[in-house]
Amino acid sequence: IKLGEIHFSRANYRDFKNNRLPGFLQKIVAKYWTKQLIRELKKLKRFIVLSQEDKAKWKELNNVSVIYNPLSFFPETTSRCENKKVIAVGRYMPQKGFDLLIDCWKIVSEKHPDWILSIYGDGMRQELQEQINRLGLQHQCRLEHSVSNITEKYLESSIFVLSSRYEGFGMVIIEAMACGLPTVSFACPCGPKDIIKDGKDGFLVENSDIEQMAEKICHLIEHEDERKCMGKNARLNVERFKIENISPQWEKLFEEVLK
Repeated sequence: IKLGEIHFSRANYRDFKNNRLPGFLQKIVAKYWTKQLIRELKKLKRFIVLSQEDKAKWKELNNVSVIYNPLSFFPETTSRCENKKVIAVGRYMPQKGFDLLIDCWKIVSEKHPDWILSIYGDGMRQELQEQINRLGLQHQCRLEHSVSNITEKYLESSIFVLSSRYEGFGMVIIEAMACGLPTVSFACPCGPKDIIKDGKDGFLVENSDIEQMAEKICHLIEHEDERKCMGKNARLNVERFKIENISPQWEKLFEEVLK
């Protein structure tokens, strides 16, 4: 019995756009590789993906199951959502869209210059810092290194933002929500639409729409009671991702395939 599992979405599992092949060759290689992949996946007893959104993209398969990633922590305390801090977390690379977030923050900071955006991660720091300097955001936007106590940083913040162009799932979203933070996220493929209940525990924004993202961030900044209520709802929503709720799904799957 063989099971398969993927930690990317289908659209971004094998991205040929960043290599040096001409465009027409990229399409040929991608098409061939996808056919080869589908042929092998059909041989599996079960193929496990990370979101319902991604499952819908594997139309050629009838053996797809969805099991979400589990939370690695669920703190006893939550954020009070009162500090004038917004947090983002991820590697400094194009996928995470921090260049879009910094442009977005320029709009937010003009209305709320007393609020700070902290981005935790490592990678393409120089390019992002140059963008921050060019926009004059040195005092309102900070690039922080990765830290081992990221839970504390969530708890010190009042809003979480996900600016990714694409995701496999979006673990940082459920981590932030477990800490009681409302989230403003691009509705990128795949993950956020499976996690966030738009308007109840956060906001989903059209992918790469920085003006709409700035509008939603400003809304949460300007409506403290709503911000706190969404934070509480977020905490309740992500209880479904606790390990004690996810692990039985794996156990059930194993029992089914063994039958």
